[in-house]
Amino acid sequence: MLRTITAVTILLAASIIQAAEPHLSHIVFFTLAEDTQEHRETLVAACQKYLSDHEGTVYFSAGIINEDLDRDVNDRDFDVALHLIFESRKAHDTYQTHPQHLKFIEENKHLWSTVRVFDSNVAVAQDSIPTGGKGFAGMLSGKVVSKQYGQLVLEITEVGQTWKHSKAETPKALVGKRIAVVGRDKEGNASRFIALVKVGESLTLDVANREGETLTILELTEDQRARIKE
Repeated sequence: MLRTITAVTILLAASIIQAAEPHLSHIVFFTLAEDTQEHRETLVAACQKYLSDHEGTVYFSAGIINEDLDRDVNDRDFDVALHLIFESRKAHDTYQTHPQHLKFIEENKHLWSTVRVFDSNVAVAQDSIPTGGKGFAGMLSGKVVSKQYGQLVLEITEVGQTWKHSKAETPKALVGKRIAVVGRDKEGNASRFIALVKVGESLTLDVANREGETLTILELTEDQRARIKE
């Protein structure tokens, strides 16, 4: 019996760890073969045309070096910078082999002499609970934008029912916010449900803001309870 419980615990922990994938920051610095304003603008325009709308991208920007910032600590060995943040390593890998990315390289590689790439994991940004949403209790709908450390971050799209014991003055202030959701029931069902949820999935949850900047799952729906038993 103890071995069975231990095995289940290990599998659950592994599921949580595996799901806890950070975003991936991909920053590229281009040094031009011929540094002219025309070539700078051409490359920025090409970045915007071919690289700005890939699936799984949560942030994009492209621009030229800031001429005013010239402190000793500034690295100025570039002319154009490209910044991308992907929701996952998989999204990054898909981008690398995408025809649009390959076409960008083929059409513009003559413009640069050097390319430096900096890839790093970054934590998913989440919001504080707005003043009007403090003490909320009720049903919320939203999209899972990340999972890490046994919790999920929900981008809230709709506030449904509000329970009588809710203390939130303006529940709809939560809409559009990315709020961390945890499961702390004694049976561990909410934590098991979080372990099964996938990034990108849309959920409706029964939650309450009991403390701090997180929402706690109060009770799983019938379908959610069935899901953890499958």
